[in-house]
Amino acid sequence: MELHVDEKRLLKIFQDQKKEEFKLEELEKFMPKEKILRVSLWLKGKDLVESNEKIRKIVKIAKNDEFPERKIAKYLKEHNLSEIEIKNLKDILPKEEINAALGSIKRKNIAKIDKGKIIFENLDYDDVEEDFLKKIGNGLLFDNLNEEEKRIVDILKKRGFVKIDEEKEITIKLTEKGKEFIKKPIEIEEEITQLTRDTIISGKWKKAYIRPYDVKIPTKPVYPAKIHPLTRIIREVKEILLAMGFKEVKSPIVETEFWNFDMLFEPQDHPAREMQDTFFLKYPQEGEIPEDLLDNVKEVHERCWKYKFDENISKRLILRTHTTSSSIRYLASLSEEEKNKPHKVFCIDRVFRNEAIDYKHLPEFYQCEGIIMGEDVNFNNLIGVLKEFLKRLGFEKVRFRPAYFPFTEPSLEAEVYLESRGWLEILGAGIFRPEVLEPIGIKKPVLAWGIGFSRLAMLRFGLKDIRDLHKNDLDWLKRV
Repeated sequence: MELHVDEKRLLKIFQDQKKEEFKLEELEKFMPKEKILRVSLWLKGKDLVESNEKIRKIVKIAKNDEFPERKIAKYLKEHNLSEIEIKNLKDILPKEEINAALGSIKRKNIAKIDKGKIIFENLDYDDVEEDFLKKIGNGLLFDNLNEEEKRIVDILKKRGFVKIDEEKEITIKLTEKGKEFIKKPIEIEEEITQLTRDTIISGKWKKAYIRPYDVKIPTKPVYPAKIHPLTRIIREVKEILLAMGFKEVKSPIVETEFWNFDMLFEPQDHPAREMQDTFFLKYPQEGEIPEDLLDNVKEVHERCWKYKFDENISKRLILRTHTTSSSIRYLASLSEEEKNKPHKVFCIDRVFRNEAIDYKHLPEFYQCEGIIMGEDVNFNNLIGVLKEFLKRLGFEKVRFRPAYFPFTEPSLEAEVYLESRGWLEILGAGIFRPEVLEPIGIKKPVLAWGIGFSRLAMLRFGLKDIRDLHKNDLDWLKRV
């Protein structure tokens, strides 16, 4: 069996010390830690050693500071007092420590709290929690603590005075095959792992052992530079849509309500326009809108929705709530000649909604919107395009169900099946209502769909919290 010189050195340690098992820190006396881990991985691949990992919880000091209740006692002792009014604690403690001090005084019963005063009988009281902090030193093994000590650790952790770090305890042990191997003397020969000019000219290579390379040996993971996972998905989707014959379009992030809502036949009293969903600009508050289109949209709204259309609302500036405004802007820009031709366009960009932040909602996220306009396109074409699009994204099992969206009719939602999570909604789609297209003079059917990249990224990377996608977790970014 061909072994690297470092593999021989590690096995020779077992042989010389006449031991079959070492902890990692014991082996560090003979070899650097990184080399031990790398070489043991090679030997594990050859079934000569096995390694076991055990997670140890270590209790450590999180901050070196006195308890706020002790600060109160010291202050009273220095000023020859035994009591203090609660309202005067602000002169001793930061605002955020006052409630913690009061809670601890009650819990530990180290003083009486009566009629707005804290009254101490013993300013030199004993505190088991303070005593425990002094015992921690460089760290205590959590599993070695008794139940009372673990209870104290829990209290101190909540108060921010201690933390629990997890450390790996690695043990490297010879297998039966490894035990047999070290029964024979292990000779450490000079090896050449890289041929150099000097090695060749001197003839040194003739006497030295040239180790052959084994490309199957496990090595330390290497993480080259890479682009962010969300950016990768955006580029992937863009390439798919371009390959399917779509053209990319863009529109402003700051948009008027006219393009964001009015043009999409959403009435001006629609709940989606309220502050809970939309970000309104404080300055400037109004933008410009095309007068000719405004008259057409106003006429359709008043005729169909039966209310008085307010042009001042149309001019209000907002952060766009969807990228559909890009699609409708594109359609409105078409000349009469261009309206006779088929069109396939998409937009990938940021949108903004006044959402409460939780595991699946953020106030800013990426969305992809697409439309197909043609003389004979229909609902079946829409389903076919979406099936192909999702298939190219890697989703083989797709199903559709009826849905409602304000500016499409009929409408649908697409769901994809994941083995571990079942059916999950991924996009919405439909055919633009005639009232959306009437003001811009388009009579052909327009298929429309939209997909949120955050949901797509969560499915692709197995995330349960959308916020993880935007954290600067370097370990996750390296692995993903």
